[in-house]
Amino acid sequence: METQVPLTIFDRFASNLHIAVLFAFAAPTPSNDALLDGLSKVITHFPTLIGRLGYSSSHRRPCVILGGDGGGALVVEATVSSELSDYLPLEPSPELQLLHPSPFDAVHLLQVQLNRFKCGGLVIGATAHHRVADGQSMSTFFVSWSQIVRGTTVDRLPVYDRSWLNPRRPPRCEFEHWGLDFVPIPTHRRGFTINPVDVDPSEITNMLVRYSTDYIRKLKAEVNNKYTTFETLLGHLWRKITIARGLQDCDLTMVRVSVNGRTRLKPPVPNEFFGNLVLNAYPKANVKLLITGGLAAAASIVHEAILEIDQRYFQSFMDFGELYGEEELVPAYDVDGIVLSPILEADSWVRLRFQEVDFGGGGGLRGFLPTWVPFEGLVMLLPGLGEEGGIDAFVTLIAEHAKLLRQISHSLD
Repeated sequence: METQVPLTIFDRFASNLHIAVLFAFAAPTPSNDALLDGLSKVITHFPTLIGRLGYSSSHRRPCVILGGDGGGALVVEATVSSELSDYLPLEPSPELQLLHPSPFDAVHLLQVQLNRFKCGGLVIGATAHHRVADGQSMSTFFVSWSQIVRGTTVDRLPVYDRSWLNPRRPPRCEFEHWGLDFVPIPTHRRGFTINPVDVDPSEITNMLVRYSTDYIRKLKAEVNNKYTTFETLLGHLWRKITIARGLQDCDLTMVRVSVNGRTRLKPPVPNEFFGNLVLNAYPKANVKLLITGGLAAAASIVHEAILEIDQRYFQSFMDFGELYGEEELVPAYDVDGIVLSPILEADSWVRLRFQEVDFGGGGGLRGFLPTWVPFEGLVMLLPGLGEEGGIDAFVTLIAEHAKLLRQISHSLD
């Protein structure tokens, strides 16, 4: 028997693709049998991950179909003839794509690959469709899976209650969601001309820029500790990437910043809510003013833009979904092509639970990284797993721009 779970407006705002991540664990690690047994148990708490995307004629919108034919998760077991230590610390590389099933044209919403190294080390590569779960949700899944394998109680089961996401009666949009959030996009989008750049994906590189706790402390001192670590570090990276891209003084640049709505809705939604509950803030600036204004000005622009995505904005977005949910909705960023410049997309996984993933065995988590991404203009902040802690910035740029960013990434001017 099939059950249809309509996608929320937040699910439909998420990218229509799989997100792939890698966890590296030093030996000793649990056996594959133990991992798969734990996966079969935990997945009963996360049924939408083993459904399939479809369309609900009764609700007249896209949905996840549970039960019936299809569905399930794809699991691959692989062996690697080299030592895990040869790849630690994990660095972005096209070879990482061999450690997880292909996210392109995937049939299953959840894919897992268990990679056993010669030394007994383990890399778990997994992909999940973004329309089913955001980063907060997937961190809940991975932590729950690891707890079951360790034989401990799952401390935070997923929550599926959607009562927080109800539109008003009557619904009303207080903000303009066409254009920045969803297409159709006018030729000029609030001053931004979208001209997709035709480049070979091989010209795009991924890099990891490591910022120590001490360096972040220096950055925050530059802004008199007025802004959060995320706002400060993103302001710093925005300026340095803009310089590295060689943008003109008169150009406009913008960052799409992911904003988690769980704490912004009233009453707040539990972090364990499973699905998507993220919107974007849109800090923007003239290139010359961004560069000459210094870090404090950049962090302030980011801060003010994030403040605007509040309870009222989220409620307006839910009302938008009620008014236009029966239409074919395409997120604006799905039509940008593979080069985003002069735009950036920025997200932080620092406060999520990925670093808590521990399957037991004693080896421990030694690396956590997104896979190689063939898109320019992404910034993801990851928790530093080394003894010094700090934050690792995963950045995707044209190769020549990445080379320059490496040279200036830690400059304080």
